[in-house]
Amino acid sequence: MIDRLERCRGNIGALLRPRSIAIVGASANPSAFGRRVLANLDRFGFPGEIHLVGRADMIEGRPCLPGVDALPDGVDLAVIAIGGKDVAAAIRQCGDRGVRAAVVYGSGFAEAGEAGRAAQEELTAAALDGGIALLGPNCTGLTNFVDNVPLTFGNSRPRPVKAPAIAVVGQSGGMVGAIRMALEARALDISYTIATGNEGVLGVEDFLDRLIDDPITRVILVFAEQIRKPAHFMKAAAKAHAAGKPLLLLHPGRSAAGRRSAALHTGAVVGDHAVMRAAVDHSGIIRVDTVEELIDVAELVLRCPQPPRGGLAILTDSGAFKSLSGDFCEALGVDLPPLEYSKEALAAELPAFILPENPLDVSAQALQQPDIYGRCARLLLEEPGVGALLIAIMPSSPEFGLKAAQETLALLPEKGKPVAYVLFGGNSPVSPELAPLLREAGVPFYRVPERAMAALGHYMRHAATLDRWRASLALSAPDLPSVPGRALPEWRSKQWLVAAGFPVPGGVLAADADAAVEAAAAVGYPVALKAQSAQLLHKSDVGGVALNLADEPALREALAAMRAAISMPLDGVLVEPMARCGVELVLSARRDPDWGPLVTIGLGGIWIEALNDVRTFPADLAVEAIVEEIARLRGARLLQGMRGAPPADMAAVADIAARLGALLIAAPSVQEIEINPLMVYPEGEGACILDALIMLEPGGGAGGKQA
Repeated sequence: MIDRLERCRGNIGALLRPRSIAIVGASANPSAFGRRVLANLDRFGFPGEIHLVGRADMIEGRPCLPGVDALPDGVDLAVIAIGGKDVAAAIRQCGDRGVRAAVVYGSGFAEAGEAGRAAQEELTAAALDGGIALLGPNCTGLTNFVDNVPLTFGNSRPRPVKAPAIAVVGQSGGMVGAIRMALEARALDISYTIATGNEGVLGVEDFLDRLIDDPITRVILVFAEQIRKPAHFMKAAAKAHAAGKPLLLLHPGRSAAGRRSAALHTGAVVGDHAVMRAAVDHSGIIRVDTVEELIDVAELVLRCPQPPRGGLAILTDSGAFKSLSGDFCEALGVDLPPLEYSKEALAAELPAFILPENPLDVSAQALQQPDIYGRCARLLLEEPGVGALLIAIMPSSPEFGLKAAQETLALLPEKGKPVAYVLFGGNSPVSPELAPLLREAGVPFYRVPERAMAALGHYMRHAATLDRWRASLALSAPDLPSVPGRALPEWRSKQWLVAAGFPVPGGVLAADADAAVEAAAAVGYPVALKAQSAQLLHKSDVGGVALNLADEPALREALAAMRAAISMPLDGVLVEPMARCGVELVLSARRDPDWGPLVTIGLGGIWIEALNDVRTFPADLAVEAIVEEIARLRGARLLQGMRGAPPADMAAVADIAARLGALLIAAPSVQEIEINPLMVYPEGEGACILDALIMLEPGGGAGGKQA
């Protein structure tokens, strides 16, 4: 299967840049898909050979062949414009004739229930057998604007393309088309639009390598209702990051309704959206939540290639917007750094009644001195802590909006930190010269300031991930014990964690009451008593936990009650000293079948169930980044100190989380490590693992070194 798939992927070049095309299902009917494709090819001036397969004798002066078997050898690509029941047979015939790629528009496949899914499996098998790079089914095709190859039935028009350009790839043909139109409206160059549909063979992931290597393409937009090959996708994301080509992702499915719609639309078996976000958000991919954000950020990163390393400076002529912008930036998590380096220089440029601060309101003084925008903008950009600048103008007229832009651009550096220009007023008239002037200068133009700030926020978070996210931490995993099942009981889990260097209470496994009394004397009262068995995963639910046992009578009584409540055989009971109070967290590391090793952290006790207050991130995240993740918990104030309580030891928590992720990576037979609770003490006093459970892969309990 893999070899056949790789053979299909190897023919993607014939799909993107075919030298010869066959239209199977060609028709003289102007509204038929095959006829519309032919019209597009003629409109774009496709330079290669075009072969028609259909029932007519001639179409537009071109002869029609009676069947696929009449095609000459070596045709690069076939457009399949016939009904669903005949598609698989046509693809097999194409494979027999040496056709290397195909586009299938037809619907009624995996999105249409079990019968359709079976039909798609037959189509996929035919393409894999023939080594055909198959786009579709249930797709609108692709357009290569660089080489004038429109393989779509939509009414497509050629347009000149120059670098840098944007490529769009997505599963929804309608959405890909809408994104293309929105980009065109902003005069942004587009290199490719690719709609993958049901992804019978090729998915969005399979096109990314080619788009990253394309010299014209600098930004890649992905709309995916499901990422079917996450490992391939993440590998491509790393390649895009290394090439300096931003990859933007819009992925619906956060809500239950969104997941149902995606499944109906493309036949996707949608995975855990939260897990996807956890992996993607730390990979250098810019993930957005709306179509507006996708377009806004695309324009920003294309026109401003230098990522904004630092906070945001805001220059406006409105005191009201100055107040609003602070609120909005706080909600977005966008830093507004105080001015230090440029403060005195700004004070010298400004009237005495204007405070040199960020955000900077130059007030109505700009009506008398329009060049105040440019002079202040230049100084704000020289501030070391500033990574980007937002200029937000209240226009007294379309002419003033243009004048303010001209005065600003005249004094801005030619290249450097991103600058965005906002002209308030919604859809009110603007000078026709304004947008072209800003585009030529590489300054994105917005009419809504919140959209500009949201786009800048995405770009800033992206810039932060480029420098710091992944760790080089490596641990050697201790030997795993030989166990008959998949679960290690608490005492064995803790032994393994202790051997790996994690903080665990000094406990003793006792076989009977006398041994438990002896163990309690050794560890010191008060003690905790916990029943131990690999089959007993939730001890407290069945009376398997007794806490704060102060003396021998209390211990013997608790053990007798425990034995009476639990009928299954036990390994024994774990006797541990009672831990002092702190803040309870839940910490786990697990191996997701699609996205790989991940770590999840959240507040313990009732909070995790009541609020679902957790953060999930890749297992190789750096300690510094984990600290930031913990700070994003909704209940993070409990860790930062409330009502006189001291701050918790966040550094110790982040270190344990980082080492837990590294341990999971080092032990491939471990499926999951759950710590609940992790008791966290005041700053500088560390944390302690009070309970732990380790789940192994099937057959993973045979012992041996995991490295």
